[in-house]
Amino acid sequence: MNRYTFLLSACLYAAAAQVIAAQAATAQTVAAPTFEEARIRAAIRTLSSDRFDGRAPASVGEQRTTDYLVAQFRQQGLQPANHGSYLQAVPMVQITPAADAALTIRGGAASLQFAYGTDIVVTTPHPLATVSIRDSAVVFAGYGIVAPEYQWNDYAGLDVHGKTVVVLVNDPGYATGDPALFHGKAMTYYGRWTYKYEEAARQGAAAVLIVHDTGPAGYPWEVVRNSWTGPADELPPGDAYMPQIQGWLSFDAATKLFAAGHQDLNALSAAATRRDFKAVDLHLTASLTLHNQVHGIVSHNVVALLKGTRHPEQIVVYTAHWDHFGEKPGPDGKPQIFHGAVDNSTGVAGLLALARKFAMDKPAPARSMLFIATTSEEQGLLGSAYYAAHPLFPLADTVANLNMDEMDSFGATRDLTVRGQFMSTLDDQMARSAATLGLKLLPDAHASKGYYFRADHFEFAKRGVPALSVYWGTDYVGHPPGWGLAQQLAYDDQRYHKPLDVYDASWNLDGMLQQLQAMYLTGRSLADGDAWPEWYADSPFRAARAAQRKQSR
Repeated sequence: MNRYTFLLSACLYAAAAQVIAAQAATAQTVAAPTFEEARIRAAIRTLSSDRFDGRAPASVGEQRTTDYLVAQFRQQGLQPANHGSYLQAVPMVQITPAADAALTIRGGAASLQFAYGTDIVVTTPHPLATVSIRDSAVVFAGYGIVAPEYQWNDYAGLDVHGKTVVVLVNDPGYATGDPALFHGKAMTYYGRWTYKYEEAARQGAAAVLIVHDTGPAGYPWEVVRNSWTGPADELPPGDAYMPQIQGWLSFDAATKLFAAGHQDLNALSAAATRRDFKAVDLHLTASLTLHNQVHGIVSHNVVALLKGTRHPEQIVVYTAHWDHFGEKPGPDGKPQIFHGAVDNSTGVAGLLALARKFAMDKPAPARSMLFIATTSEEQGLLGSAYYAAHPLFPLADTVANLNMDEMDSFGATRDLTVRGQFMSTLDDQMARSAATLGLKLLPDAHASKGYYFRADHFEFAKRGVPALSVYWGTDYVGHPPGWGLAQQLAYDDQRYHKPLDVYDASWNLDGMLQQLQAMYLTGRSLADGDAWPEWYADSPFRAARAAQRKQSR
């Protein structure tokens, strides 16, 4: 973020805070909605049970999950949103690489071989039985970023056609903490693995490997291994830029690779934080072959509609992803169920609770409410990406998207968090709703991990629709400062994307009930008003929304 943009953003945030405070002070008291905790617990417990087998797309677990959700929406009296069906088919390609893949590096004092799962995790987005690189030159391209607005180009003067590009995770702002460099510690989209794959492919690279580091990545190597081994789902490739091979190097493996090229990983990482950094040829070659099982699958978004009374053509969207990782072999070779209780049985239970509340409301909302339980979020936001590309209702008529991913199970708080920075007036509306409940609304406490780009709302935002995800608070009632963040970090370390993410009857859902109240109040105000949330002037999504709304008018 340059200094002008930073100052502008600060002014915008300050102005928004003043407006929120003034409105909160003059607003009439609004009764907080109530939700049935027992019903919410039952939904979480059911969805994360062994019977649902980890809810993998295109599995028996999916069938049981979608059947359950359809039955719930039908029981609540919501209409099927897809021409008489509660399901939106999402065609995908499932690619399962064999575990015998190994990366061979030559050119140093001795050849190196890195094992799949332990040292590397690699996939291909191409639906081919065999994909390989042979004696591909290895180049270190810093952070792998081309960002003219930040005067940054790691590929300047570099030809990587047919080469293997090694890049760092996150972006230079995280490494330096300089608020004038990108967004400082808050990750931008340039720091995400998805962007790095796309940019390397645009540059013509045959393969791209991201150096894993727990701090800037936001998760340990175990999460990489659990998330990207086994079957990988992809949307049909279309015209998307995709390298032949993409994936991760463990930090230890990367250190050895750089040493083989007579380079120091830490020294080059420090150099890569400067604008004058030039890519480094490591004078090594990479060879790797992936043997894949490839077949087409069809998964489903579950879509339910509550039609508005005055403006039924205008849509407020709530989302939560139903999928998780299914079954995978554990270290002993025996199958383990990835139950996904917090991630994201809680969000789906919240979606059902909100749908039930809106369906029972008298009077009904003026604008229509669309509830989408998305598929394949864990594979790269695929269900929401498919919906955004094939919307059942025009995105120009979509007022906003409110997403739920990992709801609070630690107790009541004095605050709530939105993912990302405050980027639109939708965040202001959420702040007003929180204030009605006596809660503060805070920016993301973990902005360095790039969560704004890691949940389904991002696919709506990319296409211009103002969108946010609600997250846990930090200031927990009855606990000392720092306790909440410690619980969140413990969850990330011990349960996130691991078999231990299971339902526990001792959970305190008071915080989740607060989140649902805030999400309800925000959606209800949007549904009954005439306003259209707008992106702030410095938002990268503003232009897409302006074009969208202009075309609609």
